[in-house]
Amino acid sequence: MPQSVPAWKAELILLGITFIWAGTFVVVKGIIAHISPFLFIGLRFLLATVGLLILWHGSFHRWEVTALRHGGILGILLAGGFLLQTAGLLYTTASRSAFITGTTLALVPGFQLLFQHRRISGWEWLGAGMTLVGLWQLTAPSLEGWNLGDVLTILSTLFWGLYIVALDSFTRSGSSALGYSLRLTFVQLAVTALAGFAAYGIAAAAGSPAFPLHPNWSFLPALLLALAYTAFLASLTAMLLQTHYQRYTTPFRATLIYALEPLIASVIAWIALSEHFTVRELFGAALILVGTGLAQLPRVRYVAAQR
Repeated sequence: MPQSVPAWKAELILLGITFIWAGTFVVVKGIIAHISPFLFIGLRFLLATVGLLILWHGSFHRWEVTALRHGGILGILLAGGFLLQTAGLLYTTASRSAFITGTTLALVPGFQLLFQHRRISGWEWLGAGMTLVGLWQLTAPSLEGWNLGDVLTILSTLFWGLYIVALDSFTRSGSSALGYSLRLTFVQLAVTALAGFAAYGIAAAAGSPAFPLHPNWSFLPALLLALAYTAFLASLTAMLLQTHYQRYTTPFRATLIYALEPLIASVIAWIALSEHFTVRELFGAALILVGTGLAQLPRVRYVAAQR
C-alpha cells in the first residue's frame, strides 16, 4: 500500500465524500419527477467529464493501457450502479434508497473472498447477516411490501460492491500519481455518461411506460442546480477523490465510512422531504447500522492493536 498519504487523512477525505453523496438522494429524488433518470445520468456525467477535461487538460497528453482497461471496467460497474439506483428512486423514498445502498457492506466480504482471496471472519459474516435482516425489515417483512424501486436499488448494490473491490485492486496495482487517477476517473465518467444516454435511447425506442422520457423544461432552473451539484460535486470531485485516496485505506474501512451515508441521507430527507420511518423501518435501520459496525470490528481491533 502506498504510504505517501496517512490513512487517517485519506479516511477523513472519504468521510467528506460521504456527506456529499448523502445529499444526492434528496436532490435526485426531486428532479427525476421531471426528467428521465437515464437522461439525467447522461447529462450529469457528461458535464462531469467535460469539467474534468477542462480543469486538468494537461494530464491527458499521455495514456496508459491500464488506465483505459481498468477505467472501462470501473465505468461499466459505476454505470450499472447509478442507472439502477437512480431509476429505483422513481418508486422508493430517498431514505429507503440510501439505506438499501448501505447494505453494499454485506457484499464486499464475499467479493473480496472471491476476487482477492481474503478470508472472512465470523464477525464480518455476522455483520453481513444482520445487515440483510435489517434490509428485510426496512423494506417490508413480506415480499408483497417490496416495490420496484427497492428491487432496482438492491440490484444496484451488486455493482457498488464489485466497484469498491475492483477500485481497490486496480488502484493498488497502478500508479499513485494524481495524473493517473485523473485519467482513470475520466474514463469512468465518460463510460457512465455514454451508458446513461444509451439507456435513454433504448427506453425511448422501446416506448417503455416505466420511466418518464420527456423532460419538463419549465423545471429548468431546478434541473440546472441539480446537475451542478451532482455533476461537479458528487461526480467529478467526489469520484476523483475516491479514486485517488481509497487506496490508502482498506475496502472494509472505506465501506464502514460509506455506511454512514444512509444515516446522513435520512436526516437530510427528514428535513427536506418530511420523510418519516415507521417503527419497523427504524428497527431495520438500527439493525443495518449495528451490522455494518460488527462487520468492521475485526479491522478496528487490529488497527487499535497496532497503535
